[in-house]
Amino acid sequence: MLRVLTLNCWNVSGPWKERREEIVLWLRQLDADVVCLQEILADADGTRNTARWLAERTGYPGVAIGGVEARPGMIFGNAVLSRRPIDHDATYELPTASRPGDVQRLLLHARTGGIDVFCTHLTSLYECGEQRERQVLRIDELIAEHADPSSSLPPILAGDFNAEPDSTEIRFLTGSTSLHGRSTYYQDAWRVAGGREPGHTWSNANPFAAAEFEPERRIDYVFAGWRRDDGRGRITACSVVCDRPLTGTWPTDHFGVLADIAS
Repeated sequence: MLRVLTLNCWNVSGPWKERREEIVLWLRQLDADVVCLQEILADADGTRNTARWLAERTGYPGVAIGGVEARPGMIFGNAVLSRRPIDHDATYELPTASRPGDVQRLLLHARTGGIDVFCTHLTSLYECGEQRERQVLRIDELIAEHADPSSSLPPILAGDFNAEPDSTEIRFLTGSTSLHGRSTYYQDAWRVAGGREPGHTWSNANPFAAAEFEPERRIDYVFAGWRRDDGRGRITACSVVCDRPLTGTWPTDHFGVLADIAS
């Protein structure tokens, strides 16, 4: 069984020193094999890096980071932490329009223990569904190009997709619709093995989220490819996590998603 967690870390907004200790406590408690993080910040010279800081304090030896220079000297992006060494990592740009309030979106690929893990964070602007559609099309292409077909597990895709389950972009990933004459299929962990609840990962129960005056929704996902022959890669459990404060401070403005994958 492989346990995978995805969590948007909300860069260093809010009370970061308290929040990072809360995230550390959650990571230790959940004990995932692979952690996909979004909104990671790092100095361009490598002196400070929020993903490496979290990895060092939670015992993850494998760290892969992919980001862009969001402002001079500061890298903003995604990270994969792993209990195993990272054998290969690469970062790919996704189609991103030049709009105020958005940054270049990326797909981070990390191969760890022979398993291909892809971490992403799609455009957040509500009105940019067409842009997210182009992003998931490119993600599917990149996974097909770079995932090792001989791996013991099908590829894993996780992150903050900023899209609800009934959006075209998510329906494309789960085989419910086609885009530009193409179709694909990944298991949506919450849909396959979560509870009957809506599984919101952006919730107004979280004061950091409530301060944005946005509707509640499910926008963070763990996806896994599908193999019919042996059942490996099947989602066996899924839960919403990081959904309350353990130390008095909420960990981020998002909730996380934790999924168990049969290996």
